[in-house]
Amino acid sequence: MAGQSKYPQAGTAPRRRGLLLAFRRLRRDRRGVAAVEFAMIVPILLLLYLGTMEISSGVSLNKRVARVAVTAADLVTQQSEVDRKTLEGIMEIGASILFPYYADTPRITIAGIDVDEDHPEGGQVVWARRMNKDGSFETGWTAGNFTWVPERLRIDDTFVVMVRVDLVYLPLITWVTDRDADGTPLGIDMSETYWFHPRLVEEIDCTNC
Repeated sequence: MAGQSKYPQAGTAPRRRGLLLAFRRLRRDRRGVAAVEFAMIVPILLLLYLGTMEISSGVSLNKRVARVAVTAADLVTQQSEVDRKTLEGIMEIGASILFPYYADTPRITIAGIDVDEDHPEGGQVVWARRMNKDGSFETGWTAGNFTWVPERLRIDDTFVVMVRVDLVYLPLITWVTDRDADGTPLGIDMSETYWFHPRLVEEIDCTNC
């Protein structure tokens, strides 16, 4: 066509050769590869490190929750008679075992249960006391209500003490995760329940429960 040359414009070939050489030099250049690899692997290493820490902390806390229940049950079953003050003191002692975990406070329930084959689920509440998460105390379970007792403990005309501890474990990730309607972070529910027979008497009475 008129006005166009059938030959490449001057300087096109050298420019292409220059780009090709620059690309080859860039391909051979290994400077900064270690930094890029480090930037890619750091998030994975941090995730593994934090995950290991959280799992270890969770397992440790779960063991302490079980220790709270065991300690409270053991102290109660060594008594021949209890009252509100005694039960509340035992629950406070149990809660102190969780130190230094402060992200959540435990709810501890202690109940004296009459076991009889005539009870629908094996047991009937004789007395109960509960420590709430805010540190206040209340009756907890209503005396006279039927309650479930494990099959292995359903021995007719016996008495057992039940201790239940509820706690929420809040990992670090819950700082940025969903929250419930009250704004409390959603964590992992931990619960332990232990059943002990009285040591000194057949049935432990609570004078003012």
